[in-house]
Parts: sequence; structure tokens; C-alpha cells
Amino acid sequence: MKALELAGEMTGMSVSGLAPFDRRGHNRRVILDALRRQGAASRAELAATTGLSAQTLSSIADDLCREGLLKIVGRRASARGQPPIDLAINRDGGFAVGIHVEHGRLTGVLADLGAEIRGETVLACDTATPETAIGGACRLVERLVSAAAIDRARLWGVGIVLPGPFGPIDLGPDPLSMAAWSRADFSGAYAAALKLPVLVGNDASAAAIGEHLHGVARDLRSFVYLYIAEGVGGGVFVDGQPATGAFGNAGEIGRMVVGIAQDGETPITLEDHASLDALRRRLSEAGLSEAAADDARLFATRPDIVAEWRESAARYLRMAIATVESLFDPETIVVGGPLPPPELKALIAALDPLLPTVSLRKDRVQPRVMMGSAGRASPALGGATLPLFRGLTPQPRAARVPKGLRSARQGAGLPNATARSTNGGAAQ
Repeated sequence: MKALELAGEMTGMSVSGLAPFDRRGHNRRVILDALRRQGAASRAELAATTGLSAQTLSSIADDLCREGLLKIVGRRASARGQPPIDLAINRDGGFAVGIHVEHGRLTGVLADLGAEIRGETVLACDTATPETAIGGACRLVERLVSAAAIDRARLWGVGIVLPGPFGPIDLGPDPLSMAAWSRADFSGAYAAALKLPVLVGNDASAAAIGEHLHGVARDLRSFVYLYIAEGVGGGVFVDGQPATGAFGNAGEIGRMVVGIAQDGETPITLEDHASLDALRRRLSEAGLSEAAADDARLFATRPDIVAEWRESAARYLRMAIATVESLFDPETIVVGGPLPPPELKALIAALDPLLPTVSLRKDRVQPRVMMGSAGRASPALGGATLPLFRGLTPQPRAARVPKGLRSARQGAGLPNATARSTNGGAAQ
């Protein structure tokens, strides 16, 4: 108790400020998470895995079956007694839509409870501001739901993802960001228009959640995801939970400074060398502006320029990986993004040899770097996994800032530590 009181004094947060703990809701997510990892299991196996009593587990499992979130997948042969019944997640029990916002288009994905893609579509529309794209987002959701012929009542929500950074920051002109979106709280208007809960997140962090739910990081609790796209983003998982940072900008690794320009002042960042935008600039400087603008021709027109970009990108990515390993001591680094799989594989191969860090261990189980399993749809799939992740995985007990302290912090211009609502809130 003394330690809790001390922690309260240090943070300005009283023990009574802890949010009420929804034990049954937590236990539901524990069971769903166990089945997500195991695929199928009997009640006895689930009780052993989760540590729940047989009575508690059976009661909650029965509720989940009635709600259509779990299903019976068969009985096993048994030498004696009643044969055990295997339970599994019912993939049709719930769905979510992910929307990836890019310049001039929205990419939408419909995913089921297993984070399997059930539908994918791209809609060209004006994405200059959230207001100009809201109609397109509504059409996108209806198109996905209609094509998959699912009950709209089974939709858990919509995850909208876009490049960061988020919030009222000023880093100067940045053609890779979408400031009109990332600096605005548009989720309330979208929740009202879509008539669904809306979560907003960083595209790279969302893709990391996708890899954790249904990818190479499925069984990992601590890893870092590097998202190589027009810019370079990142997602950080610590002890099974995504780290978002104080303002939702954890993982903005593309802005990592890797050098200083000849003027002695201008910083050189990771994405100046390791992004697809850097490849486009190399192609444009060689007089191939049409190829640089065409995604299909980006890697095909000049293999020699692509090879030079890959060598440069790998050199700076090695530095970034060494820094990330020293900071987070992850189980592995996952590298993904919209690159064609052969190009992504070649880029990862070019990282060899990695720099020596604390991750250079003889008892390693995972390689230091792994290739992500999602493809070009990874940000949209990651967006869809935002509502699924919240419902499928155990969440840490939330700490709520007492109302009086919250008012004092706001009056002093300090950030509010309470998360905004996810049903029409910002949910960064």
C-alpha cells in the first residue's frame, strides 16, 4: 500500500483515481485472446491456460457462445468419460472496417474476428481534409458490407489510420504528412456519419497491431515494427500492449536524425534515405518523373537506381535498428510496408550485417529482423484491427486522473492524461 501511495504522490494521481476494474470483461478478453493464440481448446485446457476457475470459465464461455463470438468445433475421442468439447473463435461473430487515408484515395478493408481480410476496395476521392472525404468513407463502408453480405449489426467499429505526427506541432512543411487530418479531431463527425464507433490511429502503429493479431508477431510480446512506405513509421509493442506515447506519436522513427547537412544545421532524417519518397526523388533526379509517380513502375524501370536506393536505405536502417534495439530490447524487429514482397525481402537481406547491440545474444529464439506478413493492405488491415484488438485482448487497468486535478492541469495548459472517447472521440 505504501508503494501505491508513493506512486500517487509522484504522479499526482490518487489510488481512488483508478478506473473501476471490469473483471468479467477482462476475463472475456483473456479467453478470447487465448483462443486467438491456440486456435481451438477445451474448457479444461482454457482453464489451465488462463488460470480462471472451471466455473468462471464455463460461465463466460457459455455467454460468448450465446453471443456468437465462440463456437463448438467438435468433440475429441476420449478413452473414458465425457469427451471434451473444443471451442474456437467464431470468425463470423464480429467484423471491423479499416480505412487507410492517403493523398487522393481511401483504401478500405473488412476484417473478421480472426483478422482475416473478407473484403478490400480502393476509392478515389478528395482527401484534402476530413470534411471532403467523409462521404467517400461512408460509401466505402457500405460497399464493403454489401459485397461481403454481412449483418451490419456485427460491425464492431471503424479504424481510420493515417500518417502522423498527431497534434498541434510544427515541424515545418512536410509533404508526407496529412496535417489537415492529424491535427484535427474528426472522429466525432465520422462516428455520427457512419453510425459506428470510430478509432483513429497512426498507420504504422495500426499495422503493428495487425502483425500482432495475425502475423509474424502473433506470439511476441515485445517487438518493434518498422513500416517502410512513402515515409518511415514505427510501432512499438511492450509486454503485449502497443505503446502510443503521451500524444499518440510513439514510433515516429522516420524523423530520427541520422546526420546533419553540410550547412551544419539542417537535420538529415531516416526517411530522407530509407523511404519510398527517397526512391521517387532518385528516379525524378534521373529524369524518370513518370516512373516515380507510377506505383507499378517504381521498382521496375531502373533496377540500378533501385539498387543504389536499397544500399543507402539499408545503411541508415542499420543505424535506426541499433538505436531501437538499445532503447527497447525487443524480441525482434519486424520490417513491413507496401513494397512488393521480393523488394522487401531484398531490403531486409541488405541489412546484413547488423550492428552489434544488446540484441546480439547467443540464446536468441527469434532472428533480430523478421519480414512482415501483411502486404500493401497492412495499414487498412491494421485500422480494422484497432476495434478488434480492443475487444480481443486483455487491456491494462486504466488510471483516471481525478476531476479536480484534471481541471487544474487544463487550467495550467498541461495535457489531459485521460483518453478521449473511442465512440466519437479522438482515440489517438
